[in-house]
Parts: sequence; C-alpha cells; structure tokens
Amino acid sequence: MTSPSDAGLQAERTGLAWSRTSLGFVGNAALLAVRELSHAEVTLALVPACLALVIAIATAVYGRHRTRVLRHGPLPDPLAARRAVGLLGWSVVVLAVLSGLALIA
Repeated sequence: MTSPSDAGLQAERTGLAWSRTSLGFVGNAALLAVRELSHAEVTLALVPACLALVIAIATAVYGRHRTRVLRHGPLPDPLAARRAVGLLGWSVVVLAVLSGLALIA
C-alpha cells in the first residue's frame, strides 16, 4: 500500500534502477575491454565490450525517457513498453553469449 508521501517516488526509483543497470553494463564493457587491451593485439574479443557499451548507452537513454514519462502527465497505457524492454532483454542475452565466448577463447 502506498502512502501520500510516496507520490512521485515511482519515477525516481525507476530512474535509479535504469541508471544502475546502465552502470552495470559500463562496468561489463570496461572489464571486457581491459582484459582484451592488456594483450598486445586487438582481436574480435573486443566486440562484446563494444556491444556492452552500446547497450549501456541505450539503457541510459531509454531509462531517462521512461523516467520523464512517469514524472510528467498521466501514466501511459500499457505501463510497460514491451518492445523496448524486450529488445534490451534480448541484447543482454546476446551480450552474455558473446562475453562467454570471448572468455573461453
């Protein structure tokens, strides 16, 4: 049950969650890049690091958009954006597979 003092906090919590997720992808990109750049040569193993960085940027941009939508005006119907969230979810699956392959190689 929400209290009147919680009004407006949903948008803030949503923004913080998207920011935290984006920061996690930046960390993943940095770790993968450091691992590969420590070698003398640049290989295809940098692809997951670049993908993680692209996902981090997309997550930050989309999170900012969702926070703005929740703060201003009436709530959208449906509340969850199925296409964008699904696309980000599948990109995370692809990133996990590519990262696993890069770590094995």
